[in-house]
Amino acid sequence: MASNHLAKGLTPLKWVTTPAIGQRRSSGGSTAAELFESGSSQRRRPHLETLVREICQNSIDQRIGEGKAKVFFDLILLTGKEKDNFLKSFDWNNLLPHLSSVSGTGGAALTLKAGIDAIKSDTLVCLRISDCGTKGLTGDDWDEDGNFRRLCIQNFSTSEVSGRGGSFGLGKAVSWMHSRLMTVLFSSEIEDKKNKLRIFGRSEIPAHELEGNSWLDGAYLGIESEKDGIPVALSDWRTRKEAKHLFLDRDGIDGTGTSLLIPAFHEPDREDTTELGIRDPEHLCKSLTAAAAKWFWPAISWGRLEVKARLFRNNCTNSDFVSEAVVDSLWKPFLETARQEPEDSFYAALGHGETTTIDVDGFSVPARIQPVDNPELLHPSFDTSIRVGATRVSDSEACLPCRSTIALVRGSGMVIDYVDGNRLSDGGVYCAAAFVGSALKNVAQSDVADKSNQFAKESEEYFRAAEPVTHDDWLPTTRRLRESYQWRGFAKRLKGLRSELRQLVIHKLLTSFDSSQDAGPELLMRMLNRKMAIVSASSKSSSKKPKLDVVIDRESSYLLEKEGGWKVSGDLIRSGNQEGTAIAGLCFKSISDSGKGDSWEINDIRYHGRQKDLEVDDSELKRIVFSVGPKFQDLPFSCLVKPPAGVDLKVAGFKQGG
Repeated sequence: MASNHLAKGLTPLKWVTTPAIGQRRSSGGSTAAELFESGSSQRRRPHLETLVREICQNSIDQRIGEGKAKVFFDLILLTGKEKDNFLKSFDWNNLLPHLSSVSGTGGAALTLKAGIDAIKSDTLVCLRISDCGTKGLTGDDWDEDGNFRRLCIQNFSTSEVSGRGGSFGLGKAVSWMHSRLMTVLFSSEIEDKKNKLRIFGRSEIPAHELEGNSWLDGAYLGIESEKDGIPVALSDWRTRKEAKHLFLDRDGIDGTGTSLLIPAFHEPDREDTTELGIRDPEHLCKSLTAAAAKWFWPAISWGRLEVKARLFRNNCTNSDFVSEAVVDSLWKPFLETARQEPEDSFYAALGHGETTTIDVDGFSVPARIQPVDNPELLHPSFDTSIRVGATRVSDSEACLPCRSTIALVRGSGMVIDYVDGNRLSDGGVYCAAAFVGSALKNVAQSDVADKSNQFAKESEEYFRAAEPVTHDDWLPTTRRLRESYQWRGFAKRLKGLRSELRQLVIHKLLTSFDSSQDAGPELLMRMLNRKMAIVSASSKSSSKKPKLDVVIDRESSYLLEKEGGWKVSGDLIRSGNQEGTAIAGLCFKSISDSGKGDSWEINDIRYHGRQKDLEVDDSELKRIVFSVGPKFQDLPFSCLVKPPAGVDLKVAGFKQGG
């Protein structure tokens, strides 16, 4: 029987669970949530930021044409009659027995117990997230390609549509993670039915036992029906007034789009929350918009996204507090890197507030070979460019949360990640950004960028394919990239891109130098590991053991661009005990994130003097072993050091090894 608060004749929504027929399934948790939470990025990024990233990215993906997506994060605090009416519309009495039956000491059971307690408290916290200017939940209940089924029903669904930043994939699990009931409700307005709202709900309740019966994981809120003899829930279409008690009426939001309501909302990774599971409500609203500005300052500045966070107490007509995401002084130094035109010649952006940029040409995108049934997506290999810029920030901006980092940006307008940059020797800080793919259409144009825009769509898809499910890195080993591209031979450049960008920012943007041969040693001093130093024969060690030092002379080393390497000079110097044999090795490795960089080749080694008492094992191209006898003193040498394939020798740093 319908509750008395429902419109006359309106069929109440009901939670529908699926019985386990034949093979039983044991209780567990949300596979999507567990996989998402276990990612390395999740361990360093607050869950709330991940929620904002996923929601805003999907809203940008679902924009209608080139218009602006508007996103509202509404924090709703329900008490008294408003709370009671919500629970009746929510069909709480039918869902509760299933939630209570999940037992054990696992995360899902504990979370659901906390959710049940939250329902019993005086105040129920809900977070409603709405967007407009987007397509909404299109397709019927059984349309596998429709937005409705991909978001509300399917697991691990990801779209192959080009140009998307996300795709209703694994990342959507973060919405359920923020509900102590592991439950999310939906409403949506679509173009075909503007006078109605589509209503649905999904609970990520694990498989469980109840009253001697076994139930599969998942429960769905809708109109109870049947398909192939199995009970199912179908989405319902209701007027705004009929959806009001679920707070899904989209009041004050114009146009098509989707609303999500997260009941018993909490912040699972914070320690400073109250008994409600959240921090101070106004502080929380500010954090939501701050996260949006941090990760979407490109999209906001490009006119693609608008984000507001609002606080409501029962009455959702008038908000008690509003916060808006803006590209303020914190993020403008990054934004300036998109607005600055590259200079014909490099110069140092040493003054506070100054910005300089370059175009890095010749980044190779491999041929796309899949899907063969969609030949429009296939293409041969080609070269594209990356726009890199840096802004030197003032002392007053030294508290910038992402100082001395490099923002990775592609065409969707979301910052993929902030890469930790190398420190400046003078202790100064900077903001840098790298733009790839179709993002190059939104930066100050140059001949190089304009040329790359001819393949903007294709390069955008390549970088998208290189992103893991969390969209926070570019990896050469993702399944989509391996299966879609002839990626062998191209992986090293993508793998080393972060290190390459670090070197670019320091050596080509924030350090002034003349690229002539005479200035080669000065550049080399900045690029070589600081442990490499000039040592004279007079500083020989008095060690009791025989010792052979291989000392690089920076002042005599320089870049040979035509030869594709560095001319490196040095000395072999024997010290310590003058009896017996002394042995030393020489190799060079790229400076990398892990500290174990790729080896560089050593070619054309020459000795400038008598080689008496010197034996050399140069059977390996990437390592030389020197052995010297008792009469050996010192011997100058030189060699040509070449980087691995795909590494820019003018940018990549390298260090001496033994």
